[in-house]
Formats: sequence, C-alpha cells, structure tokens
Amino acid sequence: MNVPDLRVAPALQPFADALSQSMRLYRETRLDLLHDTLLKAFVDIIHNDHSLERFFQVCVTVPLFLGDMQAEFYLFNQKTKHFLRVCDSRAGLIEPPQLDDTVPGTDIGATVDRNNRRFYPLFPRTGTGRQEPRTKQGEQELYDPDPYFASHSLLGLYAVSPLDNISKEDHHFFQILTRWIGNKLNNRLIANRHLEHLKFLNSLGRDIGHNIIVPNMHLKYLLRQMEKQLDGLRQLEEKARAMAENGISLQDVIKNIDYCRHQREALEQSHRELLKHHTQISLYLESLFREQHFKKGHLVLKPTRCFVERDIILPQLDLYKKKLERQGITIERPVNMYQQDFPLMVDVGLLSQVYANLFSNAVKYTREVIDHRGKPRKAMAYGAEMVDNFPVPGHQGIKFNVFTTGPPLSEEERTAIFREGHRLANSYGIEGSGHGLDFIRRVIEVHGGRVGCEPTPEGNNFYFILPMSQMEEQQEYEQ
Repeated sequence: MNVPDLRVAPALQPFADALSQSMRLYRETRLDLLHDTLLKAFVDIIHNDHSLERFFQVCVTVPLFLGDMQAEFYLFNQKTKHFLRVCDSRAGLIEPPQLDDTVPGTDIGATVDRNNRRFYPLFPRTGTGRQEPRTKQGEQELYDPDPYFASHSLLGLYAVSPLDNISKEDHHFFQILTRWIGNKLNNRLIANRHLEHLKFLNSLGRDIGHNIIVPNMHLKYLLRQMEKQLDGLRQLEEKARAMAENGISLQDVIKNIDYCRHQREALEQSHRELLKHHTQISLYLESLFREQHFKKGHLVLKPTRCFVERDIILPQLDLYKKKLERQGITIERPVNMYQQDFPLMVDVGLLSQVYANLFSNAVKYTREVIDHRGKPRKAMAYGAEMVDNFPVPGHQGIKFNVFTTGPPLSEEERTAIFREGHRLANSYGIEGSGHGLDFIRRVIEVHGGRVGCEPTPEGNNFYFILPMSQMEEQQEYEQ
C-alpha cells in the first residue's frame, strides 16, 4: 500500500507523523484472521466500557482464545515503587492486589522473559516506550502522559505464560495488544484520578460548610451581644450628660459607676469569646483551605508536635462548655490522662475539628440515663489509653475516647454512622447533615488511624486510635 506525498500544514505535521508511524507498524506486522478478529473484538469492547476493573478482566481473558495461555495484569505503585498483581486469568480480580517479587524491575523498556512468563511493559502512549526528551522547554509532546503520571511513564506490566505456547504470530499480536492496553490504561487511570479528585473537592466543600460556616453563626451572636452592650454604654453616656446639666447626687454617681463596670465586664467577656472563636475559625480555615488539598485531591497533613489534651481537647471543650451546661450535661474529665499526654505528631487544625464535631454531637445527642447506682446521669466524658499492637504487631497506639450517656447504638447503627450523610433514627428534628462523623473518619484514616463506636450499658463511646511513631514510643517508655 503506497502512501501519497502529503502537503501538511505545520500545525498538523505531528499528527501526520504519528499516523505514518502507526501505518508502517501495521504494514510490518500482518495478523492472521484469528489474531486480527480478536484484536478488533477487544478494541470494540473497551471502547464501550469505561470501568477500570472490567478493563483488567477483559485484558486477561484475551489469551484464553489463543489456546492454553494465561495472562497476569500488574500495576506500578508510585508510592511503594513495586508492581502489584491486580488481575489474572485464573482468579480474575485480586483483592487486595498482591506484591510479586519475581517480576522485572522498573527499568524494563522492552519485552522480557522471566520465570516462564513473557512480560510486556505498559506505557501511557502508543510508540516504542519511554518518553523522549522534549526538544524545547515547556513544549508538550503529542502523546505525553497526563501530568499525574509524567514522573514515571511505565504504568504496569502484562505477563503471558507459558513461554512454550507463545508463537511468533502470538508475540506480534501481544505487542500490538499491549500498546492498546497501555494507552487505554492511562486514560482510565486519569479518569479515575480526576473522579476521585472531584469527589474529594465535593467532600471538602461539605467540610467547609459544616466546620466553618455553621460555627461562624455563633460569631454573629457574639457581635449582636456586643452591639447591645455598646448601646447600653451610649445610653449611660447620655444619662450622665443629662445628670451633669441638672446636678448629680452621690447615689446616682455610684449607680452609674456600677452599671458602667457591669457593661465593661460584659464587653470584656464578649471580646474574649470573640478572640477564642476567631482563633479557632482561623485554625479551621488554614487546615481546610490548604493549597495542597486542592492540588493533590486528598487531605494533606501538616503535622506538628503537640500535647493533645492541652493543645486540642481543652481549647475545643472551652468553646462547647456553656452549650453542654445549658443542656444539663456534666463534663467528666479524666484524672489520669496526663500519663498518656506526651507529644504526638498530628495535624492540630484537622484534629481540633475532630473534637469539635464530637463535642457538637455530644450537645445534640447526650441523653439522661439511670446509672449503675440507680441515679440519673447525663454526662459526657473524654480520656485516652494505650493500646498494643497498633497498627501492626509490636507497635503501640493511643485510643482517644469521647463517651456520652444515652441509649446504646445497635451494631448496624455503629457501622453506618461513619458513612457520609447517614443520620440515626433519633436525629429527627435535630439540626445536622450527617457529615461530622464521616469527616472524623477521613481525618483519622489519613493520620494512619482507625475510628469506631462501642456501646456500654449507659451510653456510647466514640473513639479513634492513632499510631505512635518510634520516637513517641521511646518517650512514653522513658516516662
């Protein structure tokens, strides 16, 4: 087949070169009827289905049509720098993906035979493999991978076995097939990453609404209180001016002094409340509006060494103390938490919002019960304790607890409450969105921890466990 001489506009030359290269490839690689039909069927199916999991399964099914052959699909993990087997012809999808030390290293640039398997590298574009250097700084190549994957163009491996059953025609077929697989895999990984990013941004928007906009309403209340107090001082000023014009008695002077002192003390209290809330709102804003969250598409920690009770729990409890007292809720503080309160590396802003959500729920849902002594009890308690073998055997973690009295939750409810938007049956008429516990779960998990809820005869204990670093474990041992 002769290709005519083309007159191509400069802007279209890269595309004409790519088409010419692809045409030469298909001219040089002639497929028989079986391979040609199978390739067309594969392309037709993957064009109509955009699921990543089904894509893996279709890919490992293809060799079954060529006789006694099997396939394995590996993805490259950017964090661990290892290949993980995600699917194969024997088991289908593999959950969780398995680490395989017998596969080639990341320097693979072409087909490699190892352990009776032929490994085909999967690159994000059609072509011969790795990215060529750009001719001009900042100039984008025609088939450059998405920026998420540009740091390492090898996306995975496609292994076919056994070697003795792979004919020369089969090998040419798999070369073409894996070029398709690499390109389509890249597209699906990009789509999945963007979808996850969008989901995170939606969730972050709910975090901002739940943890900043709603608490900010209390600032409006404090400002209205200050307006009333300032108005009272203005009235006092007018009264004093009138008294000065008409003569002043000692008794009137003392009354005005007392009233002035009362208004000043009220203003000072409002000012202190405003400062506390401004500090917390500023902390929340910094931790939720970090540029890295939006760039990465997930919560990015900014850990600092702090004392959890002193630096996180007590400031949040101070904000909710009056609300708890107005609901008749007793605050039961631990007598021995200082024994566990040594420095931890945590994100102070995000963990402060964890406790803010737990204390806010305590205000809404704490109920009075009859305790084991037969006396009424309506209380919230917090504390901490050491746990062994967390997150792995031989290591320690710290379990932080917030207990509230009330009817114990069922096992089904304890599991469901940490899902986005879920609210309990007893939440009817109580303001809320079902977002707080989901936010807590995500913050604790990004810290490498775990959340949960335990029922007791008198209520429910909401807890989270954070892992301790080796430095923190050593410090606890010395204490």
